[in-house]
Amino acid sequence: MKRIGIFAGSSDLSIPFFKKEVEQLADLLAEKKYQIVYGAGKVGLMGVLSQKYYEHRGILIGVVPHYLNRSELVFEHCNELIVTKDLHERKETMENLSDAFIVLPGGIGTMDEFLNVLASKQLKYHNKPLFLLNIDNFFGFVRDMMETMFSHRFIHDGHKQLYQCIDTPEELVEKLEQSL
Repeated sequence: MKRIGIFAGSSDLSIPFFKKEVEQLADLLAEKKYQIVYGAGKVGLMGVLSQKYYEHRGILIGVVPHYLNRSELVFEHCNELIVTKDLHERKETMENLSDAFIVLPGGIGTMDEFLNVLASKQLKYHNKPLFLLNIDNFFGFVRDMMETMFSHRFIHDGHKQLYQCIDTPEELVEKLEQSL
């Protein structure tokens, strides 16, 4: 069974903007019977994802640094909970356990996780599919950033192919299916 690493924001304030699409993504991934590897959260978009996936009886593998392993933050229904010593080990564990990655809207931590996986892929530590769910053009700034780096010759055209920015959950899951 394939495991999909999902990075997502933990702010409850963001839920109204993205809930419908995140739940739709959870429905589609559950239908395909993927396992989800994620930050173990029950707050923000992580919480939306985990609750909806749990309703489908999908397998949730939570990975959390010990200092964030608190009942008010961690989803109590993870099928497996891996507690790491720190954030760096968490990212490494998630990267190693996952066959592909989906990045949902989020803040600094989510972008850190995305860029970490992207840099690892650029350096050929892995060749796993990497997708951004571009709800309401949330990740337009990533495309702009990549174009700026390209125009200044910090990256070449091939680097822009290391990830795919996709607008709908349906199209994303279709591309995911094609890539695995």
